[in-house]
Amino acid sequence: MNGPGKPRPDSPVDTVDIVDIALPNDYGVAREDRLVIFVPGAVIGDRVKIRISRPGKRFAYGEIVEIDTPSPFRVKPECPHFGPCGGCTLQHLAYEKQLALKEGSLHESLRRIGGIDIARIKRSSIVPSPDRYSYRSKLELAFGETGGRITLGLRERVSPFRPFTGRVIPLDECRIFSPVVEKLIPIFLDFAVAHHLRAFTPHTGKGFLKHLILREAKATGDVMATIETRPGKFPDPAGLIRRLTDDVPAVKSLYHAVNNRTDDVIRLGRLRHLYGQQFIDERLGGLTLKIHPETFFQPNGRGAALLYNEILESPYVTEGATVLGLYCGTGPIEIWLSKKARSVIGIDIDPTNITLARENCRINGVTNCTFYQGRVEETLSALKLEKPDVLVVDPPRTGMTPDSLDTLLAVNAPAMVYVSCNPATLARDLRILQDRGYSVDRVVPFDLFPHTGHLETLVFLRHSQDTGIVIGRPK
Repeated sequence: MNGPGKPRPDSPVDTVDIVDIALPNDYGVAREDRLVIFVPGAVIGDRVKIRISRPGKRFAYGEIVEIDTPSPFRVKPECPHFGPCGGCTLQHLAYEKQLALKEGSLHESLRRIGGIDIARIKRSSIVPSPDRYSYRSKLELAFGETGGRITLGLRERVSPFRPFTGRVIPLDECRIFSPVVEKLIPIFLDFAVAHHLRAFTPHTGKGFLKHLILREAKATGDVMATIETRPGKFPDPAGLIRRLTDDVPAVKSLYHAVNNRTDDVIRLGRLRHLYGQQFIDERLGGLTLKIHPETFFQPNGRGAALLYNEILESPYVTEGATVLGLYCGTGPIEIWLSKKARSVIGIDIDPTNITLARENCRINGVTNCTFYQGRVEETLSALKLEKPDVLVVDPPRTGMTPDSLDTLLAVNAPAMVYVSCNPATLARDLRILQDRGYSVDRVVPFDLFPHTGHLETLVFLRHSQDTGIVIGRPK
């Protein structure tokens, strides 16, 4: 049965050259006259035979029939699950080409969406990830069923020819996470079989087991596991704990989370601590930072340390500077900058984040950081803070809300550092900031997500009223 937009088997075959890759979907791009053809699975430099599905006048999708001439940039993926698995989408592209592709895509977003003249701003080359594999500290696995057998893996990759089915691609390893997953997957599958537990199915809303979320502290190898289920009795936690502690002593913490949603979205509702430590500790740059199931921690810690150092070593952060951090999470950037800044304030809406941020300060002996919990707009209005020397914003993928933008503009800081994981919303926000008196000083992209179409970007901005002198006050 053909999926939506899938070419008919008897459709004519065309030969096309792949000239680009569209991020973040990572489809190869070919052009025929004015028609843009997106080709899943193709890489820059491939010549491929395709059958075309034409959903519109200006673009179409091409399904690969045969790779006629492989690109010199095409490499053999290291992971045996590459392709159907939705985790990595660029493992078949040489890493150096991945970097160039991401950097070019960022510049195009800044130019097209942000209206930024790329030639007129200072740009640093994209910073590669220190680790190309085993870099992720977090892995979210889904339970599924195949042929009546329970499985654990990642959702099948969606394409124009393979719409979302909810099917789970069974995994026995994950090259971008950690070898420890090879030991953990069989344990949780055996537990499910022993207790006759069924996997949750998004289409029917039936089943008990939803997700297994793994966190690993790369510096120590300590692992935190959270098993997410629908409401119901969780059987024999003591038996699961015995198996984990006997077979995988790296597991230092186990949680059970209840999620009563009928879709596939992870939502750690009622959280119960079953075993071990409440937190695991990551160590970066001489700091100890706590990880909890409900808090965000940059999934590529060693890459994030490079980004934090880039801010710390910039002219924006001096020994006399005051720093205000918005959307601070558990405070890693703010605590990092406290190594040099005179004082640092962080604000975040999530109470768990702020609790951990304060605890991170305590265990690291940091006394010049203060954290406040609340909505950014309301908290800033209530605090009536002195104007900071540097404003650091690290919003979610959706970027800044209009209210948040108005609030940070009212702060009127002479310098701003914007950390973004989405080039499109970054460019949108930069256009507004430039219209309101800020100018882009420097752009530094970081590849924190090798083998995917995602990247992190650091943007330094100065206010037009700033004289360009060194920012900060004497101690």
